[in-house]
Amino acid sequence: MGSIRDSVDGIINEIVEIRRDIHRHPEIGRKEVRTSGIIREKLKEYGVDEISSPVPTGVVAIIRGAKGPGKCVALRTDIDALPLQEDTGLDFASEVPNMMHACGHDIHCSMMLGVAKVLCDNRDKFAGTVKLIFQPSEDTLPGGAKELVEKGVLEDPKVDAIFGMHVMPDPELVGKVAIKAGPMTSAVDLYDVTITGNGGHGSYPHTTQDSILAAAQMIVAMQQIVARKIDPLDTGIMSIGSIHSGDAPNVIPAVCKFGGVSRAYTKEARQMISDQMYKIAEGIKHISDCDVDIYKYEGYPSTINDSRLVECVKEAARKELGEDSVVELEVPYSFSEDFSYYSNMTGVPSAFFMVYAGQGTDEPYPLHSPKIIFDEAVMPYGIRAMANTAITFLNGEF
Repeated sequence: MGSIRDSVDGIINEIVEIRRDIHRHPEIGRKEVRTSGIIREKLKEYGVDEISSPVPTGVVAIIRGAKGPGKCVALRTDIDALPLQEDTGLDFASEVPNMMHACGHDIHCSMMLGVAKVLCDNRDKFAGTVKLIFQPSEDTLPGGAKELVEKGVLEDPKVDAIFGMHVMPDPELVGKVAIKAGPMTSAVDLYDVTITGNGGHGSYPHTTQDSILAAAQMIVAMQQIVARKIDPLDTGIMSIGSIHSGDAPNVIPAVCKFGGVSRAYTKEARQMISDQMYKIAEGIKHISDCDVDIYKYEGYPSTINDSRLVECVKEAARKELGEDSVVELEVPYSFSEDFSYYSNMTGVPSAFFMVYAGQGTDEPYPLHSPKIIFDEAVMPYGIRAMANTAITFLNGEF
C-alpha cells in the first residue's frame, strides 16, 4: 500500500463533491435522513467491516486493522445543519430555504468519509479497531452525543480513546492543527426567567409589584456573579440575550421575561453561577414582592482534552503534515460542543482539535454566519490528520 497522502490524493475530488452535495441539501438535527443515507452508501462502497445506526440518523462504522487485535479508537464527526438562510453566493449554496451548513459539518462528515476510505486502504498499517461515529444533532440541544452514549456507542467494542475534529475559519492559515491540553471548549447553560408581579397604571406605582424593575435589578445583580464569585484566574460568562415585557409606556406590566446563557470551563465555576442565580432570584422575590421563576436548561459540559491524547494528535499531525503543522493554543474556545459528553459521561479519554480552514471571502465571518465560506483546501489536511491520529494511537507511537 502507498502512503496516507497517496490515498487522500486519490479520493479527494470525490470527497469534495460529496461535501458540495451535502451542502446543497442541509438537514437539521435528528432529521438528517438524506445525509445519513449518503454516509451509509459510501461506507459500504469503501469497504468498512460493519455499519450500524444506534439512533435513526446516526451512523457507526467499524474498521479492523490487518495487524490483528488491539485497542479501539473512536473518531467522531457531526452531520447536522443550522436554521439559517444562506447568503454566500456559492454555486453549490443550500437549496433548502432557511437551512444552511454554517458550522462546517458538511466538511466534517465528508472528511470522515475520506478517513474511512484511507483507513480501509491502509489496514496493513495498524492493529486493533477504528470506530467511526457520524453523529446527528450537535447544534440542537440536548445534542446527539448524549443519546448515542446512552445507546452504548462507546461499547461493543469498548472504546479506549475518542478524537473529534472541527474546522475553524482563519484569514491566513489553512490545514494547521490547533489544540491544547485541558479545557478546550466551555460548558453552557441556558436560563429562562419569568417575573410575575401585579401590573397597574404608571401613575400609581405604589399599588403594583413592578416586574420590569425586579427584572432590571436581577439582571444587574447577575453580572456581579462573574465579577465577585468566580476566581479571577478562572473564567465565567453570563450574557442576557432577550427581555420582553409590556405594551404601553404608561402601564406597569404584570409579567417580565428574560433569557440568558452562562458559560464556564470548570465544574466549580459552572456550579457557582447556577447557585448564585437562584440566590439572587430569592432576594429579588423578597424585595419586589414578585414571584421569580427560573427554568434552567443544562447544556453541554466543557470539553476537557486528555494531555496524553493531545500529544498523540500533535505527533500524528507533525509526522503527516510537517513539523510546523501544529498550533499550540494558549486559551480555550468560549463556545460549547457536545463532543464533551463522550468523555464526561463515560470517563473515556478524549481529545478535540481544530483544523484551520482559511476564509473563502475577503471579509472574515465567524462560525454560524449566513455568509461564511470555508476553503475546501483544508479537506486533505483534515483527512490526513485524523487518519494518522487513529493509526498513531492504535500503534502506540507517541
